[in-house]
Amino acid sequence: MNAAGSAGQTRLQEIFESFNKAWQKYWESYIALLNQLDESLRAAREVQWLSATDQEKLSEVNRLQREIFASMPRRLDYKPLGQVSQDLDSAPSKIEELEAALASEEQACKMLEDAIGILKAQTRAMKESLAQVKK
Repeated sequence: MNAAGSAGQTRLQEIFESFNKAWQKYWESYIALLNQLDESLRAAREVQWLSATDQEKLSEVNRLQREIFASMPRRLDYKPLGQVSQDLDSAPSKIEELEAALASEEQACKMLEDAIGILKAQTRAMKESLAQVKK
């Protein structure tokens, strides 16, 4: 390998090491978000029960929650990757796949952010209405 190739290989290794650190931070943030989403979901479910003012509405809330929970994906389990290709010829396609997944994730996060805003507005409205009822 010539000097330019060796320098390029060293730079590539540094980039991969930097990517590994970024991936670890991403993974930690992902887990923290999942845990927070679980907590928010639990709290929102408890508030949703307040809408069950009679047995029919209670049945409807139960049905809706069962359907939602049935459609939720399970959390990831660690699975060994098996035969991992470290062939740099396949790197461009793997990087493009990651870029596409991250773009989709970014869009899903924007949708989640919008949904959080709507839920927060509804929560404020409930608090205000409840305060009026209690007066």
